[in-house]
Amino acid sequence: MEYELMYLIADTKKEDLPRIKEEINALIKKAGAKLTADTFEFSQKLAYEIKHCWHGTYIVQRFTLGSKDERETNLTYDELPVDTIQEITRQLNLKKDLLRYIVVNAENLPPLADFKASIERNSKDARKSIKEKGEKIDSKLEKVLKI
Repeated sequence: MEYELMYLIADTKKEDLPRIKEEINALIKKAGAKLTADTFEFSQKLAYEIKHCWHGTYIVQRFTLGSKDERETNLTYDELPVDTIQEITRQLNLKKDLLRYIVVNAENLPPLADFKASIERNSKDARKSIKEKGEKIDSKLEKVLKI
């Protein structure tokens, strides 16, 4: 099955981003999952403050995990996890660098390329609207100041 992991890192931790990504990738690989080439990263202003941060970097990546029967055949009795996704979630809870994270089944999700395109389109639209608002304000200032 294919899963998607999205996690949020504070902008104050941006210089530690490569280390954090490596730790998360190692955690996923240790659980027996295989990372796919689908990854996406973007920065965004947060809707609300999280741990004194207003800006963050989102990292989205996909990984595949065999069925429970396939995983159990490769492990001894002592190594059997209760549930692999549950174990990944437990390990992610212990990471202090993550502000938020979510792991979902990606079988019915659109490809990450579509998500990336929508994020880029929304950011362009936001920049365009800010520019338009600035031009409107400039014209109103010119009227008021009679320039």
